[in-house]
Amino acid sequence: MPQPWLEAAQVLDGSAAAPHLSVRTTPLAPRDAARLGLAATVPPAPSGQGPLTAAPPSPAPDALLRLATGREDVTSWVRHGRGLVGLGRTLELRARGASRIEQMRAAWRQVVYASWWSDPLVRPGTGPVALGTLTFSPGSGQDCVLLVPRLLIGLDDDGAWLTTAVLRGEEHPDPAEVVEELIAAAATAPSQETSAQGARAVVEPGSHDRDSYLDCLSRVQARMRSGEVAKVVIARDLLVRPATSLGTPELLGRLAQAYPSCWTFAVDGMVGASPELLVRLSGRRLTSRVLAGTARRHATEPGAREREAARLAAWLEGSQKNNREHALARASALKALEPLCSVVQAPPRHVITLPNVLHLASDVTGVVAGDTGALSLVGALHPTAAVGGTPTPAALAVIEAEEGMDRGRYAGPVGWVDWHGEGEWCIALRSGQLSGAPAGPQAPVRVFGGGGIMPDSEPGDELAETEAKMRPMLAALGA
Repeated sequence: MPQPWLEAAQVLDGSAAAPHLSVRTTPLAPRDAARLGLAATVPPAPSGQGPLTAAPPSPAPDALLRLATGREDVTSWVRHGRGLVGLGRTLELRARGASRIEQMRAAWRQVVYASWWSDPLVRPGTGPVALGTLTFSPGSGQDCVLLVPRLLIGLDDDGAWLTTAVLRGEEHPDPAEVVEELIAAAATAPSQETSAQGARAVVEPGSHDRDSYLDCLSRVQARMRSGEVAKVVIARDLLVRPATSLGTPELLGRLAQAYPSCWTFAVDGMVGASPELLVRLSGRRLTSRVLAGTARRHATEPGAREREAARLAAWLEGSQKNNREHALARASALKALEPLCSVVQAPPRHVITLPNVLHLASDVTGVVAGDTGALSLVGALHPTAAVGGTPTPAALAVIEAEEGMDRGRYAGPVGWVDWHGEGEWCIALRSGQLSGAPAGPQAPVRVFGGGGIMPDSEPGDELAETEAKMRPMLAALGA
């Protein structure tokens, strides 16, 4: 049973005074980490995928997520079995509008200044931490949200920890009791083999059916041929109703198992497994991954899949359309980062291989100038050409006029920030928005997918690309 101390939350809209939080990080002994299933058991990830993909031995991809079994107030940031999983909410910060990211940054700084904490580890993800999901557009009808979980379970290469956050004056729970509760929760987690069986989910058109999406692409390409814009990313959505109730930890576990090299996230009902790192800031060093240019995978047999991946990689490397698309996205990221950094480097682009697609990727590194924090970098980078287009103002105007839907948090930044402004943020791709928790027949999930449209794009191919990009969420939902 969830404990009462996990239940309450204080919600701020940015105008109220920051509350006084009490935050306590407790290192977990190796024995307790092993009892929680967080010991390293999985061999290293294969090499050849770029510096952001390789990983040392790790626990099972869904090990952290199994600790959240039975709860729906879960937040997640997991990759290669490591990361952060939160339960409950102590604080919510919400904002909308053109200044929403700056509002979030300023509000979080006020919370940190007003808080007290104990953190013997002092490493990324310890002490006060907030997880956030931000809207793509300033005109969205959804809120941007930063959440401080009541309980945060963290795991990195150096070990595991628990962080509890309560309002000043409240009691922290006993870490030993928390460990026992988490072990009991993990013991009830369904196996992936069992949970994947059963009736298929029902899939319904969202803002566009197939024909209207193709019509939209034709209109956009006409505007491109007139010289209005060089590239535009056009998205669409589907409504997916799982056949039976599907708990959020189980949904996330399916994504983490199928896409361990992606960032499996959940914040305020926005869930997914993103391959695209918007920015990671550690100390003054930043890393960003630009993805643009896609090839779809079709083969299912192991040997055929490897041969197909090699063929598609060679095709991507030589595709003029995909290389132009990637060059635009890469240039937009460099342009945004250079004023904020003393050094920015971008080695030649490479190909990354995922279970459903291959992408052209550029891994950008740099050293930030001054005290620039992760949320400031997020504000400078968003929206990238990879999810908006080029030039950005013109592309956003075309999206507003032609796409015909509110993206909400889709293609917006999602990630976490800690007490000294460091953190890790992705673009919310391969994702969906829950309408209720758990997802089920009466609580559909809005699943998104988009593609970068160029003047010489083939509309039918772009439609198929959106379907490939929706496949991770559709499969996880049982469609």
